[in-house]
Amino acid sequence: MLIALYALPLFLICLGTGAARDMMELFNLIPVREAFRDGHWLIPTLGGLPRLVKPPLPVWIPAGLAALFHSDNLWILRIPSVLLGLATCWGTYAIGCVTSRDRRLGLFAALALASMVVFIRQSRLASYDIYATAFTTLGLLALLVAAERPQRWWLWSSAAGVALGLSVLSKGPVPPMYVLLPYGIWLLRYHVREVRVWWGLGLALLVSVAVFLPWLVAVNQQYHAQYGGNAWAIWTRQFVRYVAAPGRQYEQTRWYYLAMVGWVFPWTPAIIAGLAMPFFPTRSDPAPTSQERRGRWLFWLILVLGLALLTIPHQKKQRYALQQFPFAALLIGAVWQEFARLRKESPLEAPAKILLAAQAILMAGIGIGIAVLIPLILFAHRASSFQTSPWTLMQTLAVLRPGLAVLGPVGWGLLAMLLMALGVGVWRWQFQRRFNRAFLAYAAAGWLFMFGCYWAYAAGKGYQVSRYRKPTKQMVQLAGGHTIYTLTGDEPWLGVLYYANEILPQVTPAELRAIAAKNPQQPIFVLTRDKPPFKADIAGVRRATRRHGRVLDRINDGHYRQTLFELLPAGS
Repeated sequence: MLIALYALPLFLICLGTGAARDMMELFNLIPVREAFRDGHWLIPTLGGLPRLVKPPLPVWIPAGLAALFHSDNLWILRIPSVLLGLATCWGTYAIGCVTSRDRRLGLFAALALASMVVFIRQSRLASYDIYATAFTTLGLLALLVAAERPQRWWLWSSAAGVALGLSVLSKGPVPPMYVLLPYGIWLLRYHVREVRVWWGLGLALLVSVAVFLPWLVAVNQQYHAQYGGNAWAIWTRQFVRYVAAPGRQYEQTRWYYLAMVGWVFPWTPAIIAGLAMPFFPTRSDPAPTSQERRGRWLFWLILVLGLALLTIPHQKKQRYALQQFPFAALLIGAVWQEFARLRKESPLEAPAKILLAAQAILMAGIGIGIAVLIPLILFAHRASSFQTSPWTLMQTLAVLRPGLAVLGPVGWGLLAMLLMALGVGVWRWQFQRRFNRAFLAYAAAGWLFMFGCYWAYAAGKGYQVSRYRKPTKQMVQLAGGHTIYTLTGDEPWLGVLYYANEILPQVTPAELRAIAAKNPQQPIFVLTRDKPPFKADIAGVRRATRRHGRVLDRINDGHYRQTLFELLPAGS
């Protein structure tokens, strides 16, 4: 209950009141709509065409809710992600309890996870990653219970198989492998002679195959019957593309590892300590049990080796590492657990003092930073309104003005004072060895900061308005209810597809000529780019059908200009 009360406000802030803007979420929201609206359940579709590069579970669950409530409101479609984010926090707590005699480890870790900046964001999106992370975490929890507690190991192994199978149905086999491979190495180190553990792991893998294989077989058969293709070949090409040589897309690999300490903000100081903790002797009293030591090495292996395995994909994105976040939180929880067990007379070494000071200074510093930014933002907004300030920093600060307006200077000022007070409390209680109080103060400060930031972001005008909504609605109105075609190879941007609220069929120039010949008196509407080779394709269709073409509308979204052409019948 405490975890839910802490996490849900962060996950639910203006959850469905803003526009759908995240690209990866749109990749899922469009198939969700086409599933419950057009009946595309077995094979998810994007713009009416099969989308086989992702499994169907993140489509099925929100689409089922949409069909149940007869609505695709974002509140309905995003609620499963919120619940799965909460389930991940609960699973993290349970892993902490299974691997430690002290339940504080689980509670510390769950609260840390719930307030990490990247984890909050992914728990608020109807995307694939939180589904895979939740089921992978619950699957590993069941495997740990089967390994550490011999009673009914077969039942826990079967449950692990179901969860891991659902993870594969969420995003494929890669995310669970980033956790299971380090777990296998950990088993070789600590459970290599326990035959029961290996039987349990084998049973879990068999059950997981039984969960996801039927969909693979069924979709391949239907795809072959409906489209005359081989779905297995598509999946194979996708996997080969996934493991292509690392490129320079997104973050470079060497920075990708370091970025993790920022992604777990505001728990950055503790994760740095957690990465070093297994290598140094403990000073806690009571000392960690052998089971707790094994658990700490498990968390470290899954986090570090999992990040190392993320070298494989040629793209580097923060959400790819989401399944590592629960284990980063468990390492953070282990650091706080270690301090909470210190005896008052035990001396603090220099690294421990630096860590404790860094945590207090971070929270107090955030409060001071907010207090300093308030007058600067107000001044920058005034300066930019007169357009007299060439200072780039002032222009940057002026962008923050809408976020300041949500809570107002008074609200942000109160938040700044609370953060400074809690930072002082963290400092005082840490050095008085009252680490339980210090943790609660730190967690409260992190919650307040994240709540304020996400409230400013989610309730701000910039979040509420999509650049695609108005121009796309206008484009549909200009077409007057006629079908809007798109050229093959020139797929419209996801925001246009989503806000058009209809399938924009993709056709080749030859198919477009056939459509024009079949309907000689009907105007033909085509959305494409007014540039080579698509400009030449439109010109070829006009010549072949003797139609006059005119530009009705343009949508310039920053990626490319999309043009709505109307091909009028000859003589009109």
